[in-house]
Amino acid sequence: MCIVLLPMLLTTLLSNSLAKQLQKDLAYLLCLNLAWDILAFIEQLPPSYISESTRMNLYIFGVLCWIQYGFAIFCIIVRFAEKTLRPGWKKVKYFLIAWNFIGVAISLAAGFTGNFYTGIVDKWYGYSAENSLLANICILLFLIVPVLFAAIIAYQSTKTNAAKIYLVIFSVFVSSIAAGFTLDAILPALGIFIYAESAAIFLFIITVTLFFANTALLESDIDLPKILNTIVQDLENAVLVLNTSGEIEFANQSAIRMLGISKSAILRKNISHFFLEEVPLKELRDFSVNIKSSNIAASVSIYPLYSNSILTAYRIHLADLKKELAKRLTNNKLENRLHEQMNQVSLRYTQMQQQFREQKLFLKSILDCFPYRLWAKDLKGVYKQQNQKDIDKRGNKDSQNDFPLFTELESQSMEISGKAIVCEDVQITKEGKKNWEKQSYFPIYDEAQRVIGVLGMLEDTTQIHSVEEERDQLKENLRKMYSFDEMSNAIGGFTHDFNNILSSLIGWHTLAKDTLPKIPENEKTEHYLDLCQRSLNNATDMVKNTYEDLKRKENENAPKNLPKHFKVGLIFDEVKNALSATIPANVKIEKNAMDDMEAIGNSVYFYRIIMNIGKNGILAMKDGGTLTFTCQEIELEKEVISTFSTVPAGKYLYITISDTGCGMTSTVLERIFTPYFTTRDQGEGMGIGLSVVMQLVKTSNAYISVESTIGKGTTFKLYWPQKTTENHTNG
Repeated sequence: MCIVLLPMLLTTLLSNSLAKQLQKDLAYLLCLNLAWDILAFIEQLPPSYISESTRMNLYIFGVLCWIQYGFAIFCIIVRFAEKTLRPGWKKVKYFLIAWNFIGVAISLAAGFTGNFYTGIVDKWYGYSAENSLLANICILLFLIVPVLFAAIIAYQSTKTNAAKIYLVIFSVFVSSIAAGFTLDAILPALGIFIYAESAAIFLFIITVTLFFANTALLESDIDLPKILNTIVQDLENAVLVLNTSGEIEFANQSAIRMLGISKSAILRKNISHFFLEEVPLKELRDFSVNIKSSNIAASVSIYPLYSNSILTAYRIHLADLKKELAKRLTNNKLENRLHEQMNQVSLRYTQMQQQFREQKLFLKSILDCFPYRLWAKDLKGVYKQQNQKDIDKRGNKDSQNDFPLFTELESQSMEISGKAIVCEDVQITKEGKKNWEKQSYFPIYDEAQRVIGVLGMLEDTTQIHSVEEERDQLKENLRKMYSFDEMSNAIGGFTHDFNNILSSLIGWHTLAKDTLPKIPENEKTEHYLDLCQRSLNNATDMVKNTYEDLKRKENENAPKNLPKHFKVGLIFDEVKNALSATIPANVKIEKNAMDDMEAIGNSVYFYRIIMNIGKNGILAMKDGGTLTFTCQEIELEKEVISTFSTVPAGKYLYITISDTGCGMTSTVLERIFTPYFTTRDQGEGMGIGLSVVMQLVKTSNAYISVESTIGKGTTFKLYWPQKTTENHTNG
């Protein structure tokens, strides 16, 4: 083995082709193998030359060799496969450095304490140390593990261009590990001894394999000088290399053809022998000469070559002037054609740019004409398009982002492919006006039908909804008008008949009062007759006013009733007295108003308004409660908006009629002033009282609003003007 290993070691040390680190690793591996073989030779000497204790110590020092041997094999494989090595193996190398150090420490400590080898026996083949269980474990961990890692790297490298080499390395590693561990560890543990130094043979085989694998891998590397020489030889231009004396050292095939002489006749000849003119050896560019042998007019360019600032050679380029001229003419034609094509492309590009600008302007004009805001975003949320209405509202957002990038509806439109998201929203302004907006979102697709963005549109539909509400209101007013016309006809006949009945009642009342004896016992009866007289008078005035109103509707030129001053508190008292005669015992009526507080208008209308609202409140308090009349003077600095009217700024008598009844839902509240609408049981009401209230309020140029809470009651708010005005419309 030593005879084989020594030449391999010398070859490795004297090699100029090996990388420095690989040279060190390979030399270290060979030295380890030589040291191991030398130790094995000394271990087999007879007892007359070596003592048993020395023999045991040599065996222990041999431990250092085979532990280092496994690590050296791993380092060489890492160097071999360095260019294709996976990143994780570098970390494994650092681990194995520490692992190798631990193995040396454990093995030496165990060996010198007698726990590594149990003794030395004389076998048929010579002396051999008997391994302990600890020795077998150390062999497995500190020798076989690094070699096993090296085998894995060799297997991974079988996918490179040196696959055959690495496949051989992998096969040798695996077979050597299996055979060596079996012969030197497993079989001796079973009491079977074949040859104890078989591991040395297999490691020798691995060493030889790695040495020749290194040689094969070096031959598989790229020979750059050879490749460069091949490239220069294939160049179309003539290339010469001269030494400092002007002698030709190298000529490519193009130069040989141009000079018209064989390659052997060119080398070592002075360059001046080939030119008719004298050519100075210095840096030149495009110097014209004539070649003697081929009679070719050529252009010469000379480039000095330096190494460490010392002139070492000259590089000469030769160009055939005729060919160069032909090339230039061809190139000029190609350049002219190229310029023409470039001009055409440039012109076409300019035309396309102009068309693009026109199309973009046309698209923008169309988008700006749309009666709604419009914008578009890409998948990153960047604004790519806006029409002018959106710019006026939110500013120019071109190439900008929002935060978050997309609204919830925009995200939904891109996720639900092929479907538009449409929704409508209404907002109430500070002034109480409604603003309606219709929002629409559409996904944007590319040619492959992939979603690349979102298109958003926002349309102000307030006017449309206002027109619809006006239309609905007109329909409602028209329906009410027909209802009131029919009711007016009915009331006209009813008024005539009721007036006749009132005349009879007044006559009978007069007779009853005149025939009643004037005695103290009848004073209370006379008081009730007086109240009856007052109610009959009110009924007569009501019939009269109703009749006159009906006549005015038929004849616009009929004289109008002039507004008069009347005391609000007194009318409250009359209503209270009239209602008190019929209300349940668990209902109370309260008045919070001064008797001398005056209002301007028709007192009969006012009486009817308060009476109808009061009756409605009493009917709502089936379980008892309190009906409250209040009145105070107020001045509104700005208009008040309610469901049924808009009250302008000004001075008013602010009158409230509140009950503590069951209250009304919002649906019922919206229809309380509709003729014949009622929530009462049959026989409790006809649904006319509150519709009459609304008509009388309008006729009196007053304003009304209602607030109601389920379970707490209802409050009617009446704004009675303090000065006369023209008739108005509220609703």
